[in-house]
Amino acid sequence: MAKRFIDTGLFRKKWIRQLDPNMKLFWIYLLTDCDHAGIWDVDVERASFQLKVELDESDILDTFNRKIVAFKPGKWFVPKFIVYQYGELNKSNRAHLSVIKILTKYGLYKGLNEVEQGACKSLEGAKDKEQYKELELDKVKNKEKKSKKVQLKEIEDSLETYQTDFKNRNVKKEFLKFKDYLKMHGKNYKNYKAAFRNWLRNEQFQSATEEKEIKEDIIIACPNGHYKRKSQKGIVGVCPECRAGLVPQYEASA
Repeated sequence: MAKRFIDTGLFRKKWIRQLDPNMKLFWIYLLTDCDHAGIWDVDVERASFQLKVELDESDILDTFNRKIVAFKPGKWFVPKFIVYQYGELNKSNRAHLSVIKILTKYGLYKGLNEVEQGACKSLEGAKDKEQYKELELDKVKNKEKKSKKVQLKEIEDSLETYQTDFKNRNVKKEFLKFKDYLKMHGKNYKNYKAAFRNWLRNEQFQSATEEKEIKEDIIIACPNGHYKRKSQKGIVGVCPECRAGLVPQYEASA
């Protein structure tokens, strides 16, 4: 079983602390599931199943920005993985050589010093024309995506549907809290519907919507006038003197 280094100060870093729990979990998953060159064969569906959380590919890339490089369809690269696991790559080291070959294969390796400094600052220069076309297509798709305002309006117009799916939540109230959260933290998502569903599922944000039954104190009394005591509504008893069933005082005096 392969072993990898992990930063013991990981959760002291501000950018990690600001992630929602699902993204924190996915980041650790990614660092353990990628190959030894920091390349991950994208399978968000498998990650969701194994982590038992809902994940969205667009949200992941939007959240981790340059920390994850989607350099070709179905392939993601984590540049900092190389720096942390190996430091400066050395061709004379057989383990490093294997990593260098993989990075070279995908056009991700442009010299030992660049890897040490962050690896992918010149990534675009290593991409071929086909990869450039893919980038341009992605830019066009991003422009065609609905704006934040439009997506939030669509959610607002569908709150009744969300309420049907999340019967134990006050969806209208949670939607207002969700919008306040976005504004307060400057959060942006490519898919706001998925983000709102995650919000409704996440116990961290759940408010107590199920009210406990309030038990009412009443006086129950013997219908023959022998005895009375305080009790709770629905509780029955008998008179200790005549053994008659106790009833609410207002019925006993009627």
